[in-house]
Amino acid sequence: MKSSTLKAILVLQAVLVMGILADVNAVGYWPKCCDNCRSFSGAQVCDDPMTKCHPDCVNCRVVQEKPAKTYRCADGIADDGTCGRKPCKHH
Repeated sequence: MKSSTLKAILVLQAVLVMGILADVNAVGYWPKCCDNCRSFSGAQVCDDPMTKCHPDCVNCRVVQEKPAKTYRCADGIADDGTCGRKPCKHH
């Protein structure tokens, strides 16, 4: 394999890994409290449904269309063992 091809593959692989890590650690918004928090593969996500996403939420997803539209902010943060530490009981 040519040296330039190997360098190109290594650069592309590094960019891919950085993109994945940036997506997990890019905190657009994380609520101060969370009732339905899940943790997987070193990341935490709050699954609480909301009437609207916070303006700083990067990954806002529709959870339910009817009877009322609800959303979930799918932003994740690195898992530090505090997932769901402060339950809200509402948003």
